[in-house]
Amino acid sequence: MRQPARPALAAFLIAAAIRPASAAVPDPALPLGVIPMVMAAREPVRLPDPVRAMIDAAIASGERKDVETVASLAKATNPLSIVEIDAMLAAWQARHQGGEEPDPVREMLAAAMASKRDSDVETVGALAKKASPEQMAEIDALLADYRAKRAAEKQAAAEAARAKLAAAKFWQNWKGEGQVGASHASGNSKSAGLSVGVGLTRKGIDWDQRFRAQADYQRTNGRTSMERYLIEYEPQIRVNERTFAYGLGRWEQDRMLGFDTRWNTSAGLGYKLVANKKMSLNLKAGPAWRQTEYLPGRGDSDGELTGLAGLDFAWQMSPTLRLTQVASTIVGERNTATSSLTALNAKLTGALSARFSYSAEIDTNPPPGIESVDTLTRFTLVYGF
Repeated sequence: MRQPARPALAAFLIAAAIRPASAAVPDPALPLGVIPMVMAAREPVRLPDPVRAMIDAAIASGERKDVETVASLAKATNPLSIVEIDAMLAAWQARHQGGEEPDPVREMLAAAMASKRDSDVETVGALAKKASPEQMAEIDALLADYRAKRAAEKQAAAEAARAKLAAAKFWQNWKGEGQVGASHASGNSKSAGLSVGVGLTRKGIDWDQRFRAQADYQRTNGRTSMERYLIEYEPQIRVNERTFAYGLGRWEQDRMLGFDTRWNTSAGLGYKLVANKKMSLNLKAGPAWRQTEYLPGRGDSDGELTGLAGLDFAWQMSPTLRLTQVASTIVGERNTATSSLTALNAKLTGALSARFSYSAEIDTNPPPGIESVDTLTRFTLVYGF
């Protein structure tokens, strides 16, 4: 990225004009045919410093055409220094086999651009301008060209993705995960338990969908000690880049908490408070309706208008570690129910992960004989698809 020495020829002619008298000058008294023989018989003459300086300047420019032109004129005007000129050219060619001298700054910037990691390109570009301020204009031009190309690539990719989403059928573009865990104990206490679950998500042009199902069952000493089932579906419609409208339908059964079925439906607005590649935090709130069917002897059927507030948090702590938190609170006149699920995922290999999760169910006014707080810890294997 050096600027060629374009004034080389003019300066060279001046240098040639002032060469020393010791250079080979034809003797007018000699016949023309004898001149070459006399010149060949003379001792080699040292290349004049101005001529050497011009050859060095042409070599420093990195332009092969300039080097060849200056060397040719140097040989023509300094025939007794041809050996020295050829030695300089040989040394230059040895250093430049395969082309121009590599430019480390430009090579580093080109490598960053090839990776297509925009943050790396900007960092390397800023450092390159500090290291080579004389090349700042050229580096800025390279960065501007890269940014324009990347913007065009991203726009084309976004348009292609949007077209693909628009053409997808309802059953297409679903992604999800399945999890399974089991426990067994023998001796003083005999127990066996199973935990299975599935979670699905689908992104569309203007709305997304989420589906979750979970089942936990355990028997201890011949009696059912845990029986919990949950199915949940939530569509979200985008209002703008951060705001969305949601709908929620949830069915639960938990005999240990004293109810056979409990329905929750809600609709409202949500807001993406944090949204980047490493972390997301969504908040939502709206009116809700809750209908509960208690077990015999635990209470009557109950239905009431309530309000729902919830959050959905995810943090990619490292390439292999992810923390998530899903929580919601339904506030009613007679009871407030809070549901929370915290999970830590550790990637094992490929699509397989290990998950540690802790869930809590809190009712402020549970049926008689039922604790207000019920928790469950799970260790499961998760497969993403």
